[in-house]
Amino acid sequence: MRIISADAIQALETERFGVRALVKLILDAPLAPFCAWDDLGSITVGGDTYVGAAGRFTLNAYASPSDFSAQGLDITWTGLDSAVVALLDSVAWHQRPVVVQRAIIATDKPQILHLVPEFSGFLDEVVWREHRGGESELVWRCESAARQFSRSGGRTASDADQRERDPLDGFFSFSSAATSTPIDWGRMPEQAVAAKKPGLLTRLFSKIF
Repeated sequence: MRIISADAIQALETERFGVRALVKLILDAPLAPFCAWDDLGSITVGGDTYVGAAGRFTLNAYASPSDFSAQGLDITWTGLDSAVVALLDSVAWHQRPVVVQRAIIATDKPQILHLVPEFSGFLDEVVWREHRGGESELVWRCESAARQFSRSGGRTASDADQRERDPLDGFFSFSSAATSTPIDWGRMPEQAVAAKKPGLLTRLFSKIF
């Protein structure tokens, strides 16, 4: 369940709101993140400044399939966006984290009322497309962070595996012994099981016969 502020709920109920997309590409330090949003001007969210331009980018529609496989996201930029072109030419962008959020904005007094996380993943591929008439576009193909859920590896919850990560970490040192240690519930291990008292019918038949 999402917790939405009272101002955001009021704006939704009165239909006095707008929804904008915020894209953030996290670069290696000491570079600042590349932040953009699909509106005019600049806004500051969480200490990051998002530079806007109407129609600067679009997000493809995607849905979660029935097999729960990780779905990617395409972010399409106009090929005339000099900031995006310069970014890709000057920094290491491959497999850098990408975060997409939706912002609920009040229309009567422009301010962000609520942020909704929409996508978290990694920039995997950049595709340049040219169309008739001289138009071009850049497509960021992003892999979802959920890809990690379906990947298998050779790591195990064992003392030997944990020691490879940190020789001083003995968290799993007793894990192998714990899996084979018998545990007696309800009585002491050396306590003998008390003889079961015969029932009423058993005592009655023993007296008759």
